[in-house]
Amino acid sequence: MKIKSIFTLLLSALLCIGCSEEQVLGNYTDLNLSSSYISISEEGETVEVTLTSPDAWEFSKEKDKKGNDAYPIPSWLTISQTEGQAGQTVISFSAEASNSGREVELKINSGNRCLFLKVRQGEMTSSTATCKEVNEAPDGKNFTVSGTITKIANTTYGNWYMTDGTAELYIYGTLDAEGKTKNFASLGLEVGDKVTIEGPKSSYNGSPQMVDVTVKKIEKALLKIVTNPDTLSKEGGKLEILLATKGKGAYFSIEENCQTWVCYNNVEHRKGIATKIEPNPADTVAYTFNILPNDASARQCTINFFADEGEPIPFSFIQEGGIADVTVAEFLAAEVNDAAQYRIVGHVTGFNKYNNNFYLKDWSGEVYAYKVDTQGVKDIAIGDFVTVVGTRGEYKGVPQLPEGTLLEKYTASPEVSVAEFLTKEDSKEVYYKLTGTIAEIKNAQYGNVDIIDANGDKVYVYGLLPGYGATGDAKKGLVDAEGLKLGDTITIVGNKASYNGSPQVGNAVYLSHESVESDTENNETEENEAE
Repeated sequence: MKIKSIFTLLLSALLCIGCSEEQVLGNYTDLNLSSSYISISEEGETVEVTLTSPDAWEFSKEKDKKGNDAYPIPSWLTISQTEGQAGQTVISFSAEASNSGREVELKINSGNRCLFLKVRQGEMTSSTATCKEVNEAPDGKNFTVSGTITKIANTTYGNWYMTDGTAELYIYGTLDAEGKTKNFASLGLEVGDKVTIEGPKSSYNGSPQMVDVTVKKIEKALLKIVTNPDTLSKEGGKLEILLATKGKGAYFSIEENCQTWVCYNNVEHRKGIATKIEPNPADTVAYTFNILPNDASARQCTINFFADEGEPIPFSFIQEGGIADVTVAEFLAAEVNDAAQYRIVGHVTGFNKYNNNFYLKDWSGEVYAYKVDTQGVKDIAIGDFVTVVGTRGEYKGVPQLPEGTLLEKYTASPEVSVAEFLTKEDSKEVYYKLTGTIAEIKNAQYGNVDIIDANGDKVYVYGLLPGYGATGDAKKGLVDAEGLKLGDTITIVGNKASYNGSPQVGNAVYLSHESVESDTENNETEENEAE
């Protein structure tokens, strides 16, 4: 790298925005920078600036409303020192080679006054690119990209998605016509509009995005979906989707994953009627689709509509369904889906900062449950059994159960004898731990067994669900899957229940078992010992 000194004094640019009137009108000849603007070449170099200050100084450590650094020093910029004492200080600014234009504005505080310094590396001119090229480009580079709006996530800041056929690109923040933020609605943008934007590429948690873009051109969509997406009943029926069109018509395609239960029925064209409010109304195209009944878990479908040669405008909807009871392994194997609901029973193995972020484990595996609605339960502890319902989500490629709902929580009490268990009141809220020998298997599929404890007392277990420790693959009961047999000692948790006046263990969950040796095994052992 080469050393370059800059000695251009620009006092008019040193007044600090946000300082009081007295501070601005004060004498700044004793507080100044040799330059308020630094330019670093793309090849990388070190640039020196001289700071003259009558007081101790430092680069700003102020926080914004969200608690983030208001004037952060970017990772690509190295500064020789970020604070110092009164007098003259030579500060060096270094950057490695980069083929992308980037810049940052820094703030220096000195006493009750401040200075601003802008550092730029390379050219900030915008390069024309596709959505895919922007996603793959280094952060900091400016781009001009054109595409169609597919989804609007926030109408205040202007957070939305666009595509040009090569990839989908996320836009975080959109400036209005005057370059101001939080005024996205003034642009009148809608899903289906084709736009050309300009702005810098950045990333958030590894995900690419463009930030605070400027809209250079808007081509209003020839097609607009009028019907708001809704959740359809599990019984199915007809779905009518209304589209306003100013083109030659509208076309559609149904996503392949839902073509077996979403079928085209009819299309009707309705001529637009002029009114005082709408002198040039759009014609309406009404598409009707048949939706088949759904006996499985909830499902989602997207129908894409087209006008002439434009990009597709998606219409997504959810059809209600049942809640699927699954193991953790089955949940992990399912596809990411915002519609399908799953019910998992397992025990809590750990937490992540908060009570409603926990790891849930059953006999088949472990999954992270994020921001679970705990229904006001505050005392969830490691080892507690819980029932959680939610959808299959994912974060950075790792499966998780996001924003689910806690249906049940039960803590297994210290182990009790069968005699003690039989004295308890019936309750689905309290669980007890029992250990006993299997005396009779009444239903192997559902796990209905009689167990006798060490004191000789017997109780009927109605249904045995897999908990942690099991290795078999069974949704209901696991006698056959685990190879349980008469004489095995089994440990379970369950609540006190009754049927027709007879006490029993309800909602039992398998913990572990010790297998008794068979007569054949005993005989073989005796023969081996005799030999």
